[in-house]
Amino acid sequence: MKNWAGNLTFSAKECIEIDSTSELQSIVSKASGIKVLATGHSFNDIADTAQTQISIKNLSNEIEIDATNKVALVPAGMQYADVCRYIEKKGWALFNTASLGEITVAGAVLTGTHGSGSGNPVLSDCVDGIEMVLASGDLYSIAREDSEEFPGFVVSLGALGVFTRLRLKIVESFSIRQFVYENIGIQSIAENFDAVFDKAYSVSYFSNWKKNTTGQIWMKFLDDNNLPQLPTVWLDGNIANAKQHPVKVNDPSPCTDQMGTSGKWLYRLPHFKLDSSPASGDEVQTEYLVDRSHVSEYIAELSNIGDEIADRVYATEIRTIQSDDLWLSGAYGRQTVGFHFTWKKSESLANFLPKIEEILGKHAGRPHWGKLFSTSQEELAGRYPKYSSFEELLKKYDPSKKFRNSFINRYFINY
Repeated sequence: MKNWAGNLTFSAKECIEIDSTSELQSIVSKASGIKVLATGHSFNDIADTAQTQISIKNLSNEIEIDATNKVALVPAGMQYADVCRYIEKKGWALFNTASLGEITVAGAVLTGTHGSGSGNPVLSDCVDGIEMVLASGDLYSIAREDSEEFPGFVVSLGALGVFTRLRLKIVESFSIRQFVYENIGIQSIAENFDAVFDKAYSVSYFSNWKKNTTGQIWMKFLDDNNLPQLPTVWLDGNIANAKQHPVKVNDPSPCTDQMGTSGKWLYRLPHFKLDSSPASGDEVQTEYLVDRSHVSEYIAELSNIGDEIADRVYATEIRTIQSDDLWLSGAYGRQTVGFHFTWKKSESLANFLPKIEEILGKHAGRPHWGKLFSTSQEELAGRYPKYSSFEELLKKYDPSKKFRNSFINRYFINY
């Protein structure tokens, strides 16, 4: 069995679909090694194991909403699209979404996945409580309000136990209007970075970095009384008068509606419609989460190898993320910019990635845990102030090393 991208063949000796929490507890307690497989959208071996692999997609499909406390108790194995539809029907929303809706809640939370917006943290930040099964098979609950360890549990790479339900903070439903500006050069982005990325609730810039070519700014505005009048011409580009795809030559029909038509948050914040399949899987991805205060330096250095990048990518995306306190989050402790690359599959990519990482690894740049990277354990450990604290959680909650795999063994060696 392969992952979604087809670049990894899982090595588990068995894969079991779990139908009840009691069954999950029994299997976990007896297993010598175990990992959870979600939708397979990770591009590395973070979810792989040589032992038992389990799926929790059938564990539960019930969502409980507590309107008084503005939280929703959500099955960890449920896809974001299903969660979004349900809570919207009840008049609620999540503060942000990822680019597509088919990933699971737990998969996104455990890897620190994010959307965009200078005021929006990673998706994991809306987690207010966790229900999980520990290595012993025991049920365990932990909440932000009653444990100093909580920030270490959220983005925990599946290494502390199996999440069964997550308590998510919710907000009242809201609407978004999305606009796209095209023909915007990367130099305009570098020179006007704050003006661009602080202009709307969520902003992304797509390009391929090829010299003397341009890209697109996707802007998602709250549909309220503060919606600005947008000029037809802005920076060195113009507002699009037809629907766009992040890859200019691709069919834009899978993308969420643009040109300012108002729609509920779940139909505008993702780049792609909840029921669409935006790609075939014939790609691999890399992303670095970097200190926003150095963004001009990063853009300048990437521009110097822009043609080399363009030869290897379908598209790249720049996003902004608010800082948080989650120990292994790419945005821990600092305002953050994400540089994302959707690569064409190539045997030569492994030799090119270090060139990207040499640039984006500066100033403690952190790779996305679920995407391709070649950063060493020593380098990673120095980029997360709470790295050793997380290793202490591993010792405490998984002393038998049941949730270890090759990925965890590579990057966490002190437990």
